[in-house]
Amino acid sequence: MLTSCICHLVRHHIQLQKYHRAMSNLTLCSVIDELNRLAPLSLAEPWDNVGLLVEPSSPKIVKKILLTNDLTTSVMQEAEDSTVDLIYSYHPPIFAPLKRISAANWKENIIARCLENKIAVFSPHTALDALKGGVNDWLAEAFGSHVASCEPLTTSYAAFPRRNCTHMVEIPVPFNPEGKKLVRSILELVASVPEARLEEHISTADGYEQMTIMAPEKALPSLIDLVNQCSFANASRYVRIIRVEKPPIPGHGMGRLIRLKEPMTVSHAVELVKSHLKLQHVRLAIAHNAKDVTTIALCAGSGASVLKNIKADVLLTGEMSHHEVLDAVHRGSSVILCEHSNTERGFLTKWKDVLTSALGESIHIIVSVNDHDPLHVV
Repeated sequence: MLTSCICHLVRHHIQLQKYHRAMSNLTLCSVIDELNRLAPLSLAEPWDNVGLLVEPSSPKIVKKILLTNDLTTSVMQEAEDSTVDLIYSYHPPIFAPLKRISAANWKENIIARCLENKIAVFSPHTALDALKGGVNDWLAEAFGSHVASCEPLTTSYAAFPRRNCTHMVEIPVPFNPEGKKLVRSILELVASVPEARLEEHISTADGYEQMTIMAPEKALPSLIDLVNQCSFANASRYVRIIRVEKPPIPGHGMGRLIRLKEPMTVSHAVELVKSHLKLQHVRLAIAHNAKDVTTIALCAGSGASVLKNIKADVLLTGEMSHHEVLDAVHRGSSVILCEHSNTERGFLTKWKDVLTSALGESIHIIVSVNDHDPLHVV
């Protein structure tokens, strides 16, 4: 019995050693896989530019990561001084297409320095906004125990099983030479469309095989054309095409709508926001016929498009235009503006703990001290 216990402990110790060795030598590819698992890029908005934006030309082991809201010149200097391997920049430093990489433009210069120093750059942006437990949920924590419920303003949907496989196509194939020819043609077509794949190929009891294909919409005409070339009459009538719907993901989505347990004054809501974001000042617009607050709609960053037409006593975001604020107050919503990145940056400290837990203590993760909102109230 004692020998068995000792053997078990030895095996456990060896497994732990292997685990720690593996975790202490995480490749960039392994780190990116873990970052994508924690905040799937499929949650990001279609217009966004997220993921691995700068990749060194040779394989890289990641030992130190710098978290920042914006990758500015001063943050880049901090990354170089700290000899980091990866910059995790919430806002993507590459958004509009680059036509050149020069020293004259500050953004291009930063990318050049990343390449020269073999520093990778990853940006999650709106994937972290939509994530349950992400930036917007962190912003909602300003109201703490006062919150009765907190739900996304929009709904995130799961990604298609494989890229843009939007349709499932069921094709009956006869057991004859014409059927074998059709099978070969379908398989060649599937191989030529990167997004498509053969899901099933099964025999049935009525003299047919059934091929089930997952395919993007652009491949459907070619599939039907192949079937129509089959010798049995009206072959395409027996094809079944089913559009694959993306299932909603509960708790994930842009913005948040908060319902409070009890009404509070607008001034109390403001003080809670200032305390949570560690700000001395915010901008406030009081609604026409303002009343006590029972509902709060929020969106980190520039949230006007998400908050538009939302009915709530208070709208909380980083920035809105003059006319967007006027529209809101005339609809009966007071507006609290905190400047764009002030509604996002504080989340990085919390996210650091999540990353450390996922990646292991062997990777040193730091939050930038040079990163700050460019605007100050003076």
